[in-house]
Amino acid sequence: MQFRSSETERDADYAALVVGMVIVWGVCDGVSTLLAASVVGMEFETNPIIRALLPTPPLALGVKLAAAALAGAVALAGERFVRTVPGWRCFFLVLIGLGLAVTGLNLLVAFAVV
Repeated sequence: MQFRSSETERDADYAALVVGMVIVWGVCDGVSTLLAASVVGMEFETNPIIRALLPTPPLALGVKLAAAALAGAVALAGERFVRTVPGWRCFFLVLIGLGLAVTGLNLLVAFAVV
């Protein structure tokens, strides 16, 4: 039987939250943004950078994925500091929840028009 130290479990917990953040804000938000824009039009995208990239969907998705991956890399690099901040888990959970809400709104826009 192998035992894990509490330090290893915390590292895995932190990494899982960071990966969740990257998936929600990179993949889920990116794909749902493309879907909503393809249904209702690019002019409704509020982010001017993404709006400019929407005529080339793979590039728009790539930029969203890259931004989320960069945020994840910064979060992983700053793990020691972030874990000293009270409520850091709540921060990540709220960030993931907001990403899911944005994704849900994008999907609502896309499927309400269909």
